[in-house]
Amino acid sequence: MIRVRNLKKVYKTRFGENRVFEDISFDLAMGEKLGILGRNGAGKSTLVRLISGAERPTAGSIEADMSVSWPIAFGGAFQPNLTGLDNIRFISRIYDQDIEANLAFVEDFAELGPYLGEEVRTYSSGMRARLAFAISMIIEFDCFLIDEVGAVGDARFHDRCNYELFRKRADRAMIIISHDASYIRDHCNRFAVLHDGVLVQFNDFDEAYHDFREKIGLERKQRSETVDIADDRRQLIETTHTVSVLDDAFRVTVQDADWKRDEGDWAAAEASYAEALALYPYQRSYWVQRAHMAKEQGEDVRAEIGYRTAIALGEAYADVREHLEFVMRRQGTELADYSAHIYAGDDARRDAPAAPDIALFARGAWGSDTVEDETMLHLLRTSATCDEALAAMLARPVSSGTAGEIAPSTIAQMIAIACPDLDRRAKAELAASEAMRSDPWGALIAAGGFGDWQATQAAIKAPA
Repeated sequence: MIRVRNLKKVYKTRFGENRVFEDISFDLAMGEKLGILGRNGAGKSTLVRLISGAERPTAGSIEADMSVSWPIAFGGAFQPNLTGLDNIRFISRIYDQDIEANLAFVEDFAELGPYLGEEVRTYSSGMRARLAFAISMIIEFDCFLIDEVGAVGDARFHDRCNYELFRKRADRAMIIISHDASYIRDHCNRFAVLHDGVLVQFNDFDEAYHDFREKIGLERKQRSETVDIADDRRQLIETTHTVSVLDDAFRVTVQDADWKRDEGDWAAAEASYAEALALYPYQRSYWVQRAHMAKEQGEDVRAEIGYRTAIALGEAYADVREHLEFVMRRQGTELADYSAHIYAGDDARRDAPAAPDIALFARGAWGSDTVEDETMLHLLRTSATCDEALAAMLARPVSSGTAGEIAPSTIAQMIAIACPDLDRRAKAELAASEAMRSDPWGALIAAGGFGDWQATQAAIKAPA
């Protein structure tokens, strides 16, 4: 049994005290597997380190009458100047293990080959994680602490890890933290959410996951008023992937979509991918997933929009082409009729337009939050550049709805695309202006937006 009572952890920094959590209490018995959900920085890894004994709590107590592992796949305890083989020997001696048997097991399991004879300091992070996991399996702990082990290695290695942990050691206690909620769902029988320093426990995964979603959703709303403005459209596209995967709200929404996809609920999966893309519309990978879901439903217009958007945002054309051709053939047309416009990483005016660009142009030039699917597809098919797309929209304005309050993220994206030459201070002032909220198109034009977009300027100056 592990007994955690009134646990508190505070780090002292030069800016004051950083309270990670306080008053955490729980018991864990043999055979119980506790999965902990929490946003990045919630303190999950800190809690695991405290239970392992790697750190001491500020207050409270941890009592264990069972042996507890170090965090699985954590390589911080290695001696970096020793080889992998010497680290195995060193740990085997500490735990009074059979050195030769352990060497044979780790060599087979970690699949590091001759690199086991190299110093650990030369290893990549993935190699260190493989070695750490393999060494963790040579010691038969009563309780295993698992910190993001799902990120180690390829799919085949994952399967081997899962067999060692959850099949051969099914009778052990475990505490599991992971960004992959499905990993926790599949392997745990108790659940908890760590948020704002408080640990709330659940017996049912769905209840825990619902609580987690609510908490990170509220947190996102609280910080939504502050949005960084990219230097230009290219930076907006290239940084979106990195930023989005660190956003808990985005990851959870994508996780929901993946589960629905795996269940074959194409409509619900598409809706969830759309919800994720509403948070990060320039995230190219999930435009492909959304398009796949539309294709499965026979919604070929939406599917083509998704595939064309993914290509225009930098998804490899070779990976998407056959899907694009398929949905176009079902509509009675071919790529020879409407070629795909491929991302070039160029200035926005010269680069291929994508669905989020059209949506931004509609919000500014048409004063509308929506673009009909047929209109969207026509613009994506016939416009080779963002400049051509916007000019076409100005030449033939379409009223497809009314515009609600403009979101800070939408303002930031508009400014990055329309006004890349403004310095950061000027962009921030424009974003904060009342004019940008009440009349975004007028504010962008007044700030010199789209100044070098030749087709757009011609459309602006054309007589009504």
